[in-house]
Amino acid sequence: MVVAGAFLVVGAAYALTPNDPLATHPAYAALNLPEAWETSTGAPHVVIAIVDSGVDATHPDLAGAVLAGYDFVDDDEDAADPPGSGHGTAVAGAAAARAGNGIGGAGPCSRCSLLPLRVLGPGGIAAMADVARAIDFAVDRGAAVVNVSLYGESPSQSVRDAIRRARAGGVLVVAAAGNEASEVEQYPAAFPETISVGSATYDGRRASYSSHGAWVGYAGPECAPVTVLGGASGVGCMTSTSSPLVAGVVALMRAHDPYASVAEVEEALTRASRVRPVAGFRAGLVDAAAALRELRRGSPVLRPTIFGDPVAGRELEAFTGIWSGAKLPVTYQWERCSRGACSSIPGATRSRYVPTSADGGFRLRVTVATTGAGAASAQTRAVAVAPRPLVRPTVSGRARVGTRLRVSVGRWQGTNLRFAVNWHRCTPLCEPIGASRSYVVRRADRGARLLAEVVASNVVATATARSRATGVVR
Repeated sequence: MVVAGAFLVVGAAYALTPNDPLATHPAYAALNLPEAWETSTGAPHVVIAIVDSGVDATHPDLAGAVLAGYDFVDDDEDAADPPGSGHGTAVAGAAAARAGNGIGGAGPCSRCSLLPLRVLGPGGIAAMADVARAIDFAVDRGAAVVNVSLYGESPSQSVRDAIRRARAGGVLVVAAAGNEASEVEQYPAAFPETISVGSATYDGRRASYSSHGAWVGYAGPECAPVTVLGGASGVGCMTSTSSPLVAGVVALMRAHDPYASVAEVEEALTRASRVRPVAGFRAGLVDAAAALRELRRGSPVLRPTIFGDPVAGRELEAFTGIWSGAKLPVTYQWERCSRGACSSIPGATRSRYVPTSADGGFRLRVTVATTGAGAASAQTRAVAVAPRPLVRPTVSGRARVGTRLRVSVGRWQGTNLRFAVNWHRCTPLCEPIGASRSYVVRRADRGARLLAEVVASNVVATATARSRATGVVR
């Protein structure tokens, strides 16, 4: 399980401006946001998913920004932040509070949309399975970046797999490093596929409470304006704030360059951050304006990847490497490959494909194309087909003491099958008496009937089939 990062909300005490009262907060200058905003303030089609306690969509500083999300705790479509919580609402405001409305502050991506995904239940505890499901949901719903201001010491393979799928779909996952003031790895931030964020002071020193170490990539300001459950505004501190600030910067980068790969976004963010290194982190304090300048804004390059086990009956999914919110028209064609040659599978023209028994033994790949560009994925392993008996085993030979009986395993569907044979004596209950392809009838078998059980197995499953019983042994 993961828990919500501690979140301290303090009263604002900064100079007012004619409009947003907290627009001069030093966090914005520390991120070099005023200069970045001259290039981009985001766009409504750029979605930041908030995997947290839910979001208060009625908050005046989030008005019109919150999309319909999902509650993975109660398994319904009401992703509102429940009374007594407020963590997710604060995180959402740090990332994307509206600018120019005379309320609170202005999130880094103030024109971006928010997708609330509630995973925190009572007591501030989240199930890893829910976090993984929420990340997959965000990718499927077109999120450009996912923020996870939650952490725990136990790594979850399901969460890491979801983050890998997100990256294959061009979606970056930003996670809070935690507030443990130690180098103990916290997850999901410590996964190498994650943009991990610790906290720094405005002048670039590691915040005393921030988790740190070689597993932490970037630093965000330790405190910043947030939206408070119930309609108020304040200033939130700790890595729960730092993470959504960086997620907001990543969303700005997505708005500026929708076709950049996740690696290109990370490289741009790293080059821009290393100019202001912070001890205890791999890079430094994020510079939003410099990160935008680092993006090359090139044409789309498709990088198709297949996820899933190549097994008949199990779904495979292809990702293009381009964030779906870029609305790039893409076609898909699944292919069977053998000995270096590939041929199209009729009708397999969607991003998802379920292999059939006809694919058994073939490797699969997917070719994706858009206007002026195309690419083929790497091939999967050979498709495995679970064993299934088509013709039952048969026993040859006379049921006489001293006679050798032999078994034919029958006919099976399946790939790379291994067979084992077990002989049984039935009187009428059956008991095992041997395990080989042949059996010499014994005196102890007189008066009983014999049969052979064939066990077929491969990497997918195991199945059994029995022969008909012999006549009574004489």
